[in-house]
Amino acid sequence: MDHKIVPVDQLLPDELFIVPLKFRPIFPGLVTPLMIPPGPLAESVENVIKKSPYIGLLLQKDENVKELSVENLYSVGTAARVLKKMKLPDGGIQLLINTLFRFKVKNYRYTKPFPVAEVEYFREEDSGKRDKETQGLMRAIINNARKMANMNPLMTEEMKLTLVNVDSPGRLADFACNILDLSKEEYQEILETFDTKQRLEKSLRLLIREMEMLKLQQQIEGKITDKMAEQQREYFLREQLKQIRHELGLDKKPKEKDAEFYREKIQSSGMSEEAKEKALQEVEKLEYVEPSASEYSVIRNYLDLILDLPWDTPKFEPIDLKKAERILNRDHYGLEDVKQTILEILAVRNLTQKNKGNILCFVGPPGVGKTSLGKSIASAMKKKFYRFSLGGMRDEAEIKGHRRTYIGAMPGKFIQALRTVKTADPVIMLDEIDKLSSSYHGDPASALLEVLDPQQNESFLDHYLDIPFDLSHITFITTANTLDTIPAPLRDRMEIIRLSGYIPEEKVQIAKKYIIPRVMKDAGVQPFPKISNKELKGIIESYSREAGVRSLEKVFRKVARKFALAKETGKEVPSEITMDLLKEYVGPAYFTDRYNAKIEYPGCANGLAWTSLGGAVLPVEAKAVKGKGKFKVTGQLGKVMEESALIAYTYARSLSDDKQFWEDHDIHLHVPDGATPKDGPSAGVTIVTALLSLYRNKKVKQGFAMTGEVRLTGEVLPIGGLKEKLIAAKRSHIKHIIFPADNKADWEELPEKLKKGIQAHPVRHYHEIEKLLF
Repeated sequence: MDHKIVPVDQLLPDELFIVPLKFRPIFPGLVTPLMIPPGPLAESVENVIKKSPYIGLLLQKDENVKELSVENLYSVGTAARVLKKMKLPDGGIQLLINTLFRFKVKNYRYTKPFPVAEVEYFREEDSGKRDKETQGLMRAIINNARKMANMNPLMTEEMKLTLVNVDSPGRLADFACNILDLSKEEYQEILETFDTKQRLEKSLRLLIREMEMLKLQQQIEGKITDKMAEQQREYFLREQLKQIRHELGLDKKPKEKDAEFYREKIQSSGMSEEAKEKALQEVEKLEYVEPSASEYSVIRNYLDLILDLPWDTPKFEPIDLKKAERILNRDHYGLEDVKQTILEILAVRNLTQKNKGNILCFVGPPGVGKTSLGKSIASAMKKKFYRFSLGGMRDEAEIKGHRRTYIGAMPGKFIQALRTVKTADPVIMLDEIDKLSSSYHGDPASALLEVLDPQQNESFLDHYLDIPFDLSHITFITTANTLDTIPAPLRDRMEIIRLSGYIPEEKVQIAKKYIIPRVMKDAGVQPFPKISNKELKGIIESYSREAGVRSLEKVFRKVARKFALAKETGKEVPSEITMDLLKEYVGPAYFTDRYNAKIEYPGCANGLAWTSLGGAVLPVEAKAVKGKGKFKVTGQLGKVMEESALIAYTYARSLSDDKQFWEDHDIHLHVPDGATPKDGPSAGVTIVTALLSLYRNKKVKQGFAMTGEVRLTGEVLPIGGLKEKLIAAKRSHIKHIIFPADNKADWEELPEKLKKGIQAHPVRHYHEIEKLLF
């Protein structure tokens, strides 16, 4: 009887029972165990291998899908022969399989309960003749695999031996990938690569990548090992040092000394019982923490802060009102009403003998002395002064502090201020309170509500300190250019004191008494040059028409620098400052006569405006062109001002006899200085005047400026900022101002020197303005 050897590929069936794999495919040419979990699949596999020892292995695309479906299986897998079967105690089975060839599913004969597929096999033929590229790829894989085997302790000697003895290019590529740590998609990609050379290239790339990862891993392990060795060395040295200190009797630990020091300080401090209890708890924590731990320094910083704060209740000290008045007059010229209000507050403090702080808000344009006035108040009260700016602040933690759970946590600004001044009753100035911001970090304006409330700030709770602290003895002074952007609840907690701008006569005195001596002294120019009041007034008219005096100071600083240069270079230093000298040193005048409020054409009128920069003269121009009766406004007007212009337009039309004029012409109303935004209703009477002047082709009388909101009926409604508007009128040489009769009380409260040279015309209806101007 003849016994012929039949190749195994001729025994493979055309159909295979499919066993799904969850985590990675199994490459051909391996003998490996395969676990089948208990359940219907194990039973089906057991029945199948009784008839045929061949099964197909396909990888699942998503291993989390519980129900088996052919859509979740890749189409390329491995055919395997079952060599041995073993039942497991839990009902599952363990198979020992020999993987043979790749196959591709042509179609499924059955899909339920488990798939049976008609397959096409891909047999690798190796004639032994290989081109140079294939040989090079094989050698590269073997060399890199050997290096990796030496670097990877998990590779067994058997795996290393197999690597050397694999002669087939395809099997070598499969085996090389099989020992790598790849993703399931990368394994499947290699399995689906039927071309031997392409498979060798992909395997080599993956092998090189794995080599780089191993090198990086070894570098990291080396660094950690070195670090651990250094730490062990330090540990042994420290232990030896401890033993030496013990032998010498110097073994008292630093943290024990620290704990003893802090306990003594806390007991002798004047802090409240609640604060003492909290501080002693932190000292106890300190004893359990090693000095080398980061928490140790955090606790020490916290205890240092508590001990640095002024816990003692400050004693009442009467204020010498005459001396306070002298200090205020020494540091500031004018501002009589503001000084009077401050002296009244100090007098109440003396009478009540209460050391409770006040909350003041200075509102006014830039450069009028709000910040320096706060310093003068502190000097008059003999209190320490601390200032910080709120402009642009957008994190409430700046006010209430960070919680200590965060790395780099700090107390809020007020606790920091008290730690710096070391007294519980300083004067703290909050500059630019109208420029607070808000963000996802919180709203600082809301956080300030507790600080600036006399009923709440007695027990202010800073998140970092986490102990109630009394802020009620602090005198708070805030500054702002406008109240519009300050939230109403915050505004309600402060006493508002308005600082208006300066008139030219006041600027003359401020320049002579304060600005010129200071800037010349700062520049080292001695003796001070002379300047007459007439020349100084001319300089102010030409170079400084804003509400404050900052630009005037800048002008004289330029002059002082020129004088300093002349002195240092041996040139003659002028003994007197004149307009001609200023033009030479500073340049042409910033303001000329064309900025004066002179009416030159019909359709023009002067209004009075009030902005965050102070009062200003607001010219209004109107022009008519042939058209269809349209009305448009320009000059960056806000919504309220646009509505006011429409009301004025309607009322002006109602006063005219020639209705055809308005229908045959387009009216263009413009408020100059188009780059500056403008808003508010108080320009209503000015716009009516400009439109009537245009309609009647008649110029408005010279020297007049006006302010007031107008109704469709012609009634004139009250406005705000009359003082600032009056100052602007004086700066522009206006002789007559028209304002609502309801503001007459505001006019009467103004100082006589401010009203001098201005004739007031309070009106209730626009007809009164019409009689005055036309």
